[in-house]
Amino acid sequence: MIFCDLGIVLQRRPLRESDRIVTLFTLEHGKLEVNFKSVRLARGKLRALSEAVTWGDYRFFLRKGSNFPVCTGGRTLGVFAGIRKDLESLYLAQHYCEVVNKITPAQSPSPEKYELLLGALRDLDAYGPAFWLRRAFTLRALELAGFGFRETAAGPEAELWETLHAGGWLAVRALKEDQATADFIDGLFNRFFGEHLGIDLRTLPFVK
Repeated sequence: MIFCDLGIVLQRRPLRESDRIVTLFTLEHGKLEVNFKSVRLARGKLRALSEAVTWGDYRFFLRKGSNFPVCTGGRTLGVFAGIRKDLESLYLAQHYCEVVNKITPAQSPSPEKYELLLGALRDLDAYGPAFWLRRAFTLRALELAGFGFRETAAGPEAELWETLHAGGWLAVRALKEDQATADFIDGLFNRFFGEHLGIDLRTLPFVK
């Protein structure tokens, strides 16, 4: 079976000598583990489509009885050059991708979560990092995954809390920095990921 979908590369890892396994978050099929054959060779034609934090239009072949598609073609829609020029931005983009990867089951489509990730990457690409971005993104991703704190957490000021959950990215950027509230939110995340899910976010030490 051949099918196509839009997707964002969440992570990649080597397979054998020349292949690569890529975790793609796609619009219509959810999270997929995809085999990119020969992309680690100099002549690998699909290498650009397998790079981290890449947005593309992909074509897949899925053999009957298999759950492991092979990428057979596609085109790059965005590489987020602004993110790649700045190490802090790149770390934050990878953190976005890791959060989505960790809280998203395989082959469970979520167009809302896909649009959240794409919008956050576009914002980061255009404007760079800002104080509240990581926390706003994680709160929204958790809410879409059914783990949200929006109606339960007491502590943050109501307008700030609402903007973090539902405001535009420019509105999030305009919020006044508040380290005490940020630490409170980070504590929620630490308890949720560490104690409830048993997840260690490897990118967390590299983001503010």
